[in-house]
Amino acid sequence: MGSGSNFSSEARRQAAHILSQPPFTNRPPHVPDPLGGVLRDIGHWLGDVARPFARLWKDGFSLVHGVFGSFTDPVLIVLAVVAGGVVAWWFIRRRTRIGVHKESETPATPSDRAADLEAAAATAEAEGDLEAAVRLRFRAGLVRLESAGIIAGPLVTTTRHVSEALRNPTFDHLAERHEAIAYAGATASPVDATSAREGWPRVIDEVRPGSRKTSDDRQGHR
Repeated sequence: MGSGSNFSSEARRQAAHILSQPPFTNRPPHVPDPLGGVLRDIGHWLGDVARPFARLWKDGFSLVHGVFGSFTDPVLIVLAVVAGGVVAWWFIRRRTRIGVHKESETPATPSDRAADLEAAAATAEAEGDLEAAVRLRFRAGLVRLESAGIIAGPLVTTTRHVSEALRNPTFDHLAERHEAIAYAGATASPVDATSAREGWPRVIDEVRPGSRKTSDDRQGHR
């Protein structure tokens, strides 16, 4: 009888021990919360930031209520409508100014673009960057040919096509040196920079429609 009682006691202790362990225990296991502290800090910071505005709103409401009494709510509604109207008027006026400013900006003409490129080329040449000077003057020359209606467009026309259309020895020389400098790694010399500066005006003059020299050159190539 005694051994049976001891067995029952031991069984109860084992059962109690098993039931005290998860998943039978009522206490949930500890779940790590690495962001808990960060989120609490953010919440405290937002509270500190918002507290002065809340106090200002409360003081302002108390002041308005003290002046207008029972008319406080209608007064606040009117003020909100007026403030919204002012903000809307400011945005509309700003967008109108931007639109007028954009409309007043006239797009640059090909002549303006060519002049800008030539000015940049002169600056590069003065600073000793002869390669940039040659490349910029070549680009400016193509823009001037495009504006004169001699070529379709400098961005979609190859140098070979331009050469075939112009049949101009001056252009061929400038194009050959430009290709060598821009794409073949040749070093630009002061002679190249001078040739580009003085040669391109001659090309434009020679290939301009109605130019007698253009007709003579083309006939000579036939």
